[in-house]
Amino acid sequence: MSSNSIRVDAELFRIAREQGNLMSRSAAQQIEHWARIGSALEECGLTVAQVARLLQRHAEGEAAKAPGDFDLWAFKRERQSSDMANARSGRVTQAQLSWFSDGVARRVKLTDSPY
Repeated sequence: MSSNSIRVDAELFRIAREQGNLMSRSAAQQIEHWARIGSALEECGLTVAQVARLLQRHAEGEAAKAPGDFDLWAFKRERQSSDMANARSGRVTQAQLSWFSDGVARRVKLTDSPY
């Protein structure tokens, strides 16, 4: 596997090293993990505004505490409500909102999975 060097903020590197240690990852592996998560969020259609709201909620809370179940379920309910309103108004079809239509599920690639 080839690699490239990039510059990251010292604080981000420190946090990546701390979080990586908890998950038995190097700082570089932790940053790659976060990048994959960010890519997946964009791939599943989250808007920048939605991700920003999640991050803002996190920033307003304890700095070292990740969003809890309550925050994530509230975000999911908000997203579902928005999706249903868009489907009712005809801006999108229900099929467009489904992972199981148009072969979307078949095109998904699982990383680090035995399946």
